[in-house]
Amino acid sequence: MDSQKSIDYYSMFSELVTRHNQLAQQRNEIDREVTKLKQLILATFPLLPADKQALFQAEIEEMEEQTGGLLNAIKLVFSAHKGEWLTPTQVRDCLAAMGFNLTQYRANPLASIGTTLRRMVPSQLDSKTSQDGQVVYQRRLTLLDQMGRANLEKINEQRDKLLREGQRILRTPSKGNSKKS
Repeated sequence: MDSQKSIDYYSMFSELVTRHNQLAQQRNEIDREVTKLKQLILATFPLLPADKQALFQAEIEEMEEQTGGLLNAIKLVFSAHKGEWLTPTQVRDCLAAMGFNLTQYRANPLASIGTTLRRMVPSQLDSKTSQDGQVVYQRRLTLLDQMGRANLEKINEQRDKLLREGQRILRTPSKGNSKKS
């Protein structure tokens, strides 16, 4: 007789997917913070005296080369707003809120955002026309997102079941406390 326990691959897989989603969320938060910090550094740099600018010029050039650009910034917006439908204007506002520098798109930042969003459909985004006639975009859910959502739904169902059971127990008087008339 085999005394080894069988491996629950489904549980292991679910835990791995959950951990992946947690790490991806942390990475997105870090990316947003790095973007904000980079924008602050680039905005502060021109305020330094010329001799100090010369000291840091190489670092600034390297930072500017590493800037992910509009596409990566938009990906961050949709990572932070999973499941939400966003208009190009809302995307622009989110980019501004996270510190993305839109001044390099002097002609019309909104046009650049709209063009980038259209290019991201259908590989990364879904689009539809809202009731008011505006095109809205939503990040496509990956298989891992769908599995994570399914796990979250199961957890919420179990929590709700436990809460209902706890409420039922609290409403049921114990036999020793029943009042006699």
